Amino acid sequence: MTADRYQVLDDLAGPQRDELLEWLEALCEDRLDAETAKRLEAVVLAEPAAMSLYLEYVSLHGTLYWDTACGMETDQAVESTPAVTGSGTSRRWAVVVTAAAALLLTVGLTWWPIEQGGPPGIAGVDPAGPTEPVAVGVETDGRIPRRPVTISADPATPLANKRGSGDDASRVVTPGPESPIQGSSGASSRSGSLADVVAFVDGRLQAGWSENEVTPSDVASDSEWLRRVHLDLVGHIPSAQRVMAFLQDRSLQKRARMIDELLDDPDYVRHSTRVWSNLLVGRMERREVNRQMLDRFLRDGFARNRPWNELVSDLVSAEGRNDKNGATNFLLAHLNNDAAPATAITARLFLGTQVQCTQCHNHPFNEWRQDAFHGMTAFFEGTRSRRVPGSDAFELASTPVDGQVHFEDRQGVMHMARAGLGERRAELKGHENPRAVLAQLMSRGEDLQLARAMVNRTWSRLLGRAFTLQVDDMGPHSPPSHPALLDRLAREFVASGYDVKQLIRWIANSRVYGLSSRIAEGNREDDPESGTAPMFSRVYSKPMSVEQLYDSLLVATQVDHVAASDWESVSSNRRNWKTQFVHSYETDENDEAVNFDGTITQAMMMMNGPLIRAALSEQPGSYLHHVLHHRGSDLDRVKRLCLSALGRFPSSAEMKAIAELLPLRSPTKARQSPASGPLAEGLQDVFWAYLNSNEFITVP
Repeated sequence: MTADRYQVLDDLAGPQRDELLEWLEALCEDRLDAETAKRLEAVVLAEPAAMSLYLEYVSLHGTLYWDTACGMETDQAVESTPAVTGSGTSRRWAVVVTAAAALLLTVGLTWWPIEQGGPPGIAGVDPAGPTEPVAVGVETDGRIPRRPVTISADPATPLANKRGSGDDASRVVTPGPESPIQGSSGASSRSGSLADVVAFVDGRLQAGWSENEVTPSDVASDSEWLRRVHLDLVGHIPSAQRVMAFLQDRSLQKRARMIDELLDDPDYVRHSTRVWSNLLVGRMERREVNRQMLDRFLRDGFARNRPWNELVSDLVSAEGRNDKNGATNFLLAHLNNDAAPATAITARLFLGTQVQCTQCHNHPFNEWRQDAFHGMTAFFEGTRSRRVPGSDAFELASTPVDGQVHFEDRQGVMHMARAGLGERRAELKGHENPRAVLAQLMSRGEDLQLARAMVNRTWSRLLGRAFTLQVDDMGPHSPPSHPALLDRLAREFVASGYDVKQLIRWIANSRVYGLSSRIAEGNREDDPESGTAPMFSRVYSKPMSVEQLYDSLLVATQVDHVAASDWESVSSNRRNWKTQFVHSYETDENDEAVNFDGTITQAMMMMNGPLIRAALSEQPGSYLHHVLHHRGSDLDRVKRLCLSALGRFPSSAEMKAIAELLPLRSPTKARQSPASGPLAEGLQDVFWAYLNSNEFITVP
């Protein structure tokens, strides 16, 4: 240490200094228990001298760790990456560790799962991983780099790790002002900031785990996390090139940066549009619905990140022709059976409340009464759908109403209900569009139900489970599993201006979203499938939607390069594919079943359908053709097929089984000619098996 560092030690009292050094040594050696970590955090945050010592110590530890790592046995793979040795790298790594230390204090030292033995998820190299030259990256949790795994260079594919690439994926980046999660700067500690909200989410969940004596799953590997975040945010798996670039990235902030990158990707807009278009009007074709215009309305909203309350207000209060005002198509799809379906779906989607059963009787489990349903229906009483003369368009129109409806109970007694939402009543006389009044009640004022419903739905989309048993049933009979967390996120969502992207950032940057979906020994009781409340000690895996499945097949196989030449053809093929999986229940609520749930018919479609046949063709343009003809070993070809389909390298067991089944050639012979004959057929079978595995159709 230099003289000024000794001064830091002198500023601390002897016993306190010795104890602090002992704690820091335990921290860096992963021996610090949870209680001592809390004491260390309190001392470091309270004493400026202790803070300085903490940063210096962790910085020095990181420098020594890096210098030691650079002395590890290396192979030819390292030569393909930008140089990472020498004092310059040590200094950069020290800066990174120092910044990470400050960040750790911001979110709390107990962020690390100490009960699992230190910093999470430092994954080793797959024993069956690639052995040929050209570095692809490291499989870590984005914190401490390890030795790169490798795969042979493919001259036909512009890999991000090649010299001269516009995006040097191997660089080490120090968190700066642009970093999504910052250190202890003022901007990151204020209420509503990313770091503050994420810290609150992590803290509440950690408290729940401790109270229930649950140990969370390990941190997800980079491959698992990258596949999940792509499917959740942009609706398809990552390409093999993107997986390799991400594995190579050693930045501490690479996951946060990837979230921001995906939120700015055009596919985020497309995916969000598809999700909400399906929720609003279903997947079935309806003659009153102009889906193209609805999609245009939604695309514009998500592309501009319009406040959620504004989008909802436009959908609820829309008027005019469905070929001119896309928002009208929402209610045009639900005006069958008078206004009952429109009332029910508006409450379910936007307020997270199921009111449809109170159409005929009081709710058996909560305070919703029959007059509450009809009071909400009053806003839709004057809404009509009518055909526009001389065209195929439909028009959504409103006529003034007096704001009162009459309904008959089961005993045949007539009652009157006044227009209102919950306990709030509205006077509709004189209003040309009563639904505009409902839109104001839903989207303005101090009621957080609109925000709570969106938070609950977004949480469910990303983590596989909502805070409530059903995502759209948030009544008193179904209390949330984490009420304080739900309320805080709802308040922050409102304070952010109903910023949907910011809501996603809060959840996707949280510790729980970074966990594996694999059940661990310490959280087997966290099983919502058994009817217990979720503790979110892991991410709950979920089946892909039919759209996610179709688009992921395109990414994995590049079949669109063979079966379609333009986006319109791809969209048409997707619609045809989708109709084979959609079933309408023909209920008053217009319910549909849409998930790929593995029925025999669906399995046969996946295994032998025209899309799979085209995907497994050896026609030029397909990924399989590319793999069969690229210069590389046969084992490398197997790895590329697994990487494209599953976003990971084959396991040792898979490689052993495949090596026993396929007539693999020596690397020298394999490089001299493309794969053909029985070998090509065998590789085709391997690709088919990966695409038809449960792993492929699951969001991890």
